[in-house]
Amino acid sequence: LMERARHAAGNLAHALKTPVSVLYTQADGLEEPQRQRMQAELRRLDEAVRHHLARASAAGDAGLHRPSRCLAVLAPVLAGLSRLAERRGIRLSHSLPEAMTVRMDPQDLQELVGNLLENALRWADSRVILAGRSEAGGSWLEVEDDGPGMSETQRRQAMARGARLDEVRSGSGLGLAIVADLVALHGGSLSLGRSRLGGLAVRVWLPTRPLTEA
Repeated sequence: LMERARHAAGNLAHALKTPVSVLYTQADGLEEPQRQRMQAELRRLDEAVRHHLARASAAGDAGLHRPSRCLAVLAPVLAGLSRLAERRGIRLSHSLPEAMTVRMDPQDLQELVGNLLENALRWADSRVILAGRSEAGGSWLEVEDDGPGMSETQRRQAMARGARLDEVRSGSGLGLAIVADLVALHGGSLSLGRSRLGGLAVRVWLPTRPLTEA
């Protein structure tokens, strides 16, 4: 299943390369500031495509990356999703220590946290919180929302299937399997619980040392 998933990711990344190049060319014809904003988003898309191409063709180096500073790496993700949250009337806040690091590729870290935050924003009523802390042996990341949450049975089913949360709760775009895959590749652990805000809490633990078993 992992090999087929990587093969599919590689095919998808290849298929996206040409449309991204075409959009890049068309963006040159826009006026400022739209052109600059469009080019910035296209650069992010292009980087993601190239990242997944490399990842699909050369798996196995997870956990060997140098530590990434969480706050610096996640800054563009938090900036973009904060604007989205504001439009939806939701307060997105974080408490990430400036010196906190995790041993993960920066784009993997952005993909992991971005997926969790997007899902939380989709279900939240008014609050989403991203928290993190380091401790002996690793670091914690936690995303909480004040939405309807999930029952214990739903959380157990979602974790057992390693499937999309929208198989349990309709309307969610989060692929829990993608997040679980990234966490597992880096020797970490993933858990679902009840948020202190009343909704869903997703906790991720990532080890300090490479290839440490969860």
